[in-house]
Amino acid sequence: MVQLNRRQILAGAAGLGAASMIGGSLSARADLRKFIVTEPGHSADSLPFYVGIRKGYFKEAGLDVQIVTSEGGGKAMAAVQSGNADAYIGGPEHIAFANVKGGKPIRAIIALSNRANSFVSARTGVTIDPAKSFAENIKGKKIAVGTRGSTDNSILLYLAKRDGLDPRADFVMLEIATDAGRVAAMKNGEADLAMVYEPFIAQGVKAGIWQEPFASMPKELGLFAWTTVNLPEATIKADPELAKAVVAATKKSLDLVFTNEAEMRAIAAEEFPTLPKDDLDAILTRARNNDMWQQDGSMPEEAWEKTKSIITISGVLKEDVPYKDVFDPEFL
Repeated sequence: MVQLNRRQILAGAAGLGAASMIGGSLSARADLRKFIVTEPGHSADSLPFYVGIRKGYFKEAGLDVQIVTSEGGGKAMAAVQSGNADAYIGGPEHIAFANVKGGKPIRAIIALSNRANSFVSARTGVTIDPAKSFAENIKGKKIAVGTRGSTDNSILLYLAKRDGLDPRADFVMLEIATDAGRVAAMKNGEADLAMVYEPFIAQGVKAGIWQEPFASMPKELGLFAWTTVNLPEATIKADPELAKAVVAATKKSLDLVFTNEAEMRAIAAEEFPTLPKDDLDAILTRARNNDMWQQDGSMPEEAWEKTKSIITISGVLKEDVPYKDVFDPEFL
């Protein structure tokens, strides 16, 4: 979320050049409107959107979609606000940040994912009691998380407050900026637990570094505004048919993800060609099992209230930003 190691960048782990790959897969046609979409990282969270590109659903809607991958949600948002991109896919919290700063209004028009893609695993040899609550299992433990302001750090602070725990007394937060650093902390025994995600979960289990996750943030948190398709408010007002077309193509893509798993997996393999098959299978299976994608594209107010609470507790958002100033569900 916030400092965007929020956007768990699978392409970074796999060594992909996402922008050139997707952009190159589309042959330019004179009758198509070029539509540049930025993203903070090339991630399975946004797989339904890539499905729509590869299946030609956006072409059917008259759009030649080109993805540009930025390093972080702030940069993805800035490209839209500066007019260098038409839209971005990523966390809607960046709309709230821009609102607070008085930036160009952006609105989320359809959700791709309404779950937080994060899990907690215990180091091999650390005892976890599945019969106990999340709070009981983390009490007294050293937990490897991202630095303050990152998604997993913010979530852990939120859960601590929810469960009546003091992060300064009841457990230790080892704030480590990189994924590699958190893996090393677990491997070396410096951390008991870590906030992790795929493909690192499967890789760590296979290497004997940690156990299968004992806590799922999708299940702990429930609805959470994680990944949306976002357009400038001015564009929506000036060209509502464009917004309607983007939503329709995205809904069609989401439907395929849920109704044709074999094709979804085949498209994912094309989208992440350097990711080992076992790792990709783990990512897609965990996403499916934890309801990561939002089949109807809905953007419930409950999801935003949860996200807003988390980024407020972490101190990243210091003003209230209401649902209506972030989301525009009229085209759903």
